[in-house]
Amino acid sequence: MTAIPALPAWLLVLLATLLSTAIAGAWWRHARERVLDLPDDRRLHQVPTARGGGLGIAVVLLAAAPWLGPGGGAFALGLAVTAGAGFYDDLRPLPALAKLLLQALGALPLALAWPLLPELLGAPLGVVAAWGLVLALVNIWNFMDGSNGLAATQGLLFGAAMALFAGAGTPAACLGLALAAGALGFLPWNLPRARLFLGDVGSHALGYAVAALALVGLAGEGGLPPWLPLLLASAFLLDASLTLLGRLARREKVWRAHREHLYQRAILHGASHGRVCLVYAAWTLVAAGLAAWLVGSPPAVAWGVTLGWLFSGIMCHFLGGRRWPRQGNDPRKDA
Repeated sequence: MTAIPALPAWLLVLLATLLSTAIAGAWWRHARERVLDLPDDRRLHQVPTARGGGLGIAVVLLAAAPWLGPGGGAFALGLAVTAGAGFYDDLRPLPALAKLLLQALGALPLALAWPLLPELLGAPLGVVAAWGLVLALVNIWNFMDGSNGLAATQGLLFGAAMALFAGAGTPAACLGLALAAGALGFLPWNLPRARLFLGDVGSHALGYAVAALALVGLAGEGGLPPWLPLLLASAFLLDASLTLLGRLARREKVWRAHREHLYQRAILHGASHGRVCLVYAAWTLVAAGLAAWLVGSPPAVAWGVTLGWLFSGIMCHFLGGRRWPRQGNDPRKDA
């Protein structure tokens, strides 16, 4: 493992946060009249807003690559391809298939460096599973990035919690703190009222980092338990997967933009962006507290509680769907 610089962790986190904020601010000054996300019937905002502000998050994550040891180069290469595809799409929209192919290409180096549970699945299948995980999480964060502060806050909480559970000085802790710092630095530009959107560069970088953090945290002897990232990412995993299943059941074109996620439906029915962000954050904080309680428990107990938590999330999604049914395209202003 690469030696940690002789600087306190809090100072490194502060510097990374300021770097993310500064890059977002510089990009906003450039993009506010040039790279705009325009309102339409698939979005929740009514004011043209600069996009691509997640560039600072991607830069902070790239700077953290040396702390990941021998796999740091693979992480950086995959992130550059994945976030780069998102950044290009922010500037000049890519066809959906081309973007998916670039995401798949970017996921490969990370999957080769850190296969998913190779001791259980075997190396070849572990690589395939890790590749699928990276591709899935990149798209989940992309799908869920439609409300002020939501995607960045979930990235912040996931990164901070994983760093805490991984322990000081570990590669997972370093990556988790970088993810948390990058997301924290962006948030003042996006919450409570958005002057700047993450863009695909930001949502791709966040999803890629969440996947990388899960893979790095699970790797090796004494790695984190597999149920932990499942618990911590459950808010986004449940909303995205249940929405996708519903669209598949209705035979809709799932690759098209829409406003059918539970958070979107809540906002369309009158909830503010800030309130939605707070509810999702509360869910993740409770999940983190539950995870802390489960540490050291027998695997059967931990998995049983995790599955129970996911089932409760499914029920919450069902009840929320009844309260906020799908409706026509009447977008509200950002809160």
